[in-house]
Amino acid sequence: MKNLNYPGLPRILVIDDEDGIREGLRTLLQSEGVSVETAKSAEDGIQRVKQKNFDVIILDINLPGADGLSILSSLRTNSSPADVVVLTGYGTVANTVEAMRKGATDVIEKPFTHDRMLAVIRRCLETRQLKNELTWLHDRVRELTATELIGLSPSIREVQTLIDQVAHAPDTTVLVTGQSGTGKELVARCVHEHSNRRHGPFVAINCAALNENLLEAELFGYEAGSFTGANKEGKQGLFAMAAGGTLFLDEIGEMEKTLQAKLLRVLQERTFRRVGGVQDIAADVRIIASTNRDLRSEVDGGRFREDLFYRLNVMTIEVPPLAERQQDIPLLAHYFLDQFGRQMGKSLTGFTEESTETLCEYRWPGNIRELKNAIEHASIVCPGGMIDECHLPKFSGGAVDGSDAIARNVIVLEGADCSIRNLESQLVGRVLEMTKWNISRAASMLGINRTTLYNKIRLYNLGSRPSRAQVSV
Repeated sequence: MKNLNYPGLPRILVIDDEDGIREGLRTLLQSEGVSVETAKSAEDGIQRVKQKNFDVIILDINLPGADGLSILSSLRTNSSPADVVVLTGYGTVANTVEAMRKGATDVIEKPFTHDRMLAVIRRCLETRQLKNELTWLHDRVRELTATELIGLSPSIREVQTLIDQVAHAPDTTVLVTGQSGTGKELVARCVHEHSNRRHGPFVAINCAALNENLLEAELFGYEAGSFTGANKEGKQGLFAMAAGGTLFLDEIGEMEKTLQAKLLRVLQERTFRRVGGVQDIAADVRIIASTNRDLRSEVDGGRFREDLFYRLNVMTIEVPPLAERQQDIPLLAHYFLDQFGRQMGKSLTGFTEESTETLCEYRWPGNIRELKNAIEHASIVCPGGMIDECHLPKFSGGAVDGSDAIARNVIVLEGADCSIRNLESQLVGRVLEMTKWNISRAASMLGINRTTLYNKIRLYNLGSRPSRAQVSV
């Protein structure tokens, strides 16, 4: 249709026994750039659906032979079933309910206006376009391995480039920086898996989880009887366990300075000693460290050794916060949904447009970890099918940049029509313009929820939000 970004030429089938309606719809829809075929009986319509796929089927409820409702289900048996719009001259609640129960997308009463028909067809095609994008997202997510960064944004591509570069230097120390929850350990695993150390172990430890003495014993191991309570046979440390592979020191900024000095020696000499030992042991490991702190500031404040900082800072990979990766949010959301769907044994097929926009507009201060938790919550609440906005946890909302303030401009209502309907239509339209169609912010300004706002947009035929940048490879 005109001004509709739809892949290919939309295909529509009109099934109606009235010649005037069939040909009228053919003329109307073809003028909108749509491929139209017609059928004047139920049998003819079913036959055409068997021969080819259609995007939308306009079905009269009162057909000779078999009525429209009796064949509705058989018209939607393809792998990608068409949206069915039912035409009825008997606008009863019973007919509408029955049509919707059998899978109809919408019901239009005769006589209908051209504007009403075009609005319904456009909405069907927009929804199908969204479903096609969701299918692509699912396919793309399934292609990704467990140790591959998910994302197509420029910032995450830069991280992927750095990973590929440092992977060819299997002994180079790497420092991964970024906010909590951005996926620093995943970056470390990617470096390991892309290097020739991938056949060796990947060993991780959180430096903030243990006190100095316990952390030293865990890292270097200890000899038998080296301290009270020590294992009588001694213990192998993580440096030894990671031989031939990678040792990941998470949150290294939390490490005490005395232990920092011992780690520095390992980086300089490539050897270590167990606690209570006198023999040097070769440290055949790549060290990858991560922190959510600014280590340069920590050095200036005397909390982190400057010499260790330079030893760690050979190759730095900064992981961007999720707020800077908006176009990656749908990919990540579908990846987590696929995971939780399998774990819970549920058929979770994707996200509605409203829930997708909610996810993309939220700031995500907890980054990917918070997003994963939100999708897990939605997966538990949703009984199956599409994740809707009501299944998501409550978010604080607001713009990604954190600015919710909008100038309260004077709204001058136009026209002589002072009906509540007209005034509300203009108000809603103006607020959408002021917020640049940020649905969360517009709904907040209007004092309504997002679902109510979407209903008003459809009710007043206000159009659709400006196209967001499409995810592309």
